[in-house]
Amino acid sequence: MSEQSTSFSPDTALMALYQQFSTAQTPLWWFADEHVAAQPLPAARDNWRSFSNRCDIATLLQAAGYPVELGDFVLPLDAEPPKSVCYRVSKEKALVHYLINQALAVLPVGGSLHLAGHKNDGLHSYAKKAAGLVGAVAEIKKHSGAAYIATIHKRSEPSGLLPDSDYTHIQEIASSPSLYSKPGVFGWQKIDRGSALLVEQLPVFLAGFSQQPKSLVDLGCGYGFIAVMAAAQLPASHWLLTDNNATALLAARKNCDVHGIEAQIELADCAAGLSGPYDAVLCNPPFHKGFAVAGSLTDQFIAAAHRLLKPKGRALFVVNQFIPLERKAALFASAEVLAEHEGFKVVCLSK
Repeated sequence: MSEQSTSFSPDTALMALYQQFSTAQTPLWWFADEHVAAQPLPAARDNWRSFSNRCDIATLLQAAGYPVELGDFVLPLDAEPPKSVCYRVSKEKALVHYLINQALAVLPVGGSLHLAGHKNDGLHSYAKKAAGLVGAVAEIKKHSGAAYIATIHKRSEPSGLLPDSDYTHIQEIASSPSLYSKPGVFGWQKIDRGSALLVEQLPVFLAGFSQQPKSLVDLGCGYGFIAVMAAAQLPASHWLLTDNNATALLAARKNCDVHGIEAQIELADCAAGLSGPYDAVLCNPPFHKGFAVAGSLTDQFIAAAHRLLKPKGRALFVVNQFIPLERKAALFASAEVLAEHEGFKVVCLSK
């Protein structure tokens, strides 16, 4: 796929869910995650609420007229309960289980949970497990493009919970150094290989400054691994950590607190609305937006880094090897590849 433009493949499961909206009972609650970025939204209707942990998705929903709760999928306990909950199942099993548990808890007996997905998303398994908790049988129907809709009519209060990896708690995932993360964060239980390669190149990157950088940005920070590792080499530094995922920033705050990192932590889509100037930017940009490859994401992160940097500032990026970052970085005075390994490359950009 060309890296020159943004290209989205329609998500047939999401399209099937949108069709379900027209017949679902209201009040309707919609759990909206990364899939929503892949295609246009249907018009909002009265007595709907939507929930997302991503600020870019929340912005799309708000622009389409949806009331949005932006956060770590914390549902209001004092609100009028929904009669329908709609959810296109996510990539991460723990998040899917958590949201199914939440849906079955808030729905009244007689209410309905509508799940959308493909076979390889685990849709059938999720639906059958959810139905078993509330004395129901999942009604699963095939739609176009190998998409399925499963409807579970709640017949009783849940007899138990699906295992959600203790979703609501921030958890220690490594001990040397201590690193914390939680379900709902991309790659939450691991250290990303690209980020680890970037960290390996930090000594070379930092040696290129005439004075040690004091202010830095972890752009698209996730749970904050890059900032933690870099701050250990820059003990007097001040940090901006930013990501579009509210869940990730909960873990990033925990890691900064544990390691005594002075940090401003901001929820923003590719640093939109944030300003510098900063001495350095470190970035492992996402390559996927929703389920589709989005070529312009790289351009957005490059532009954000350039905008946040001081004159003569420098940025360190890690990207997939096939992304022509050096060619894309025309905003910068120079681009130098520092390392290539296991399908990744680390590139230093200088203003």
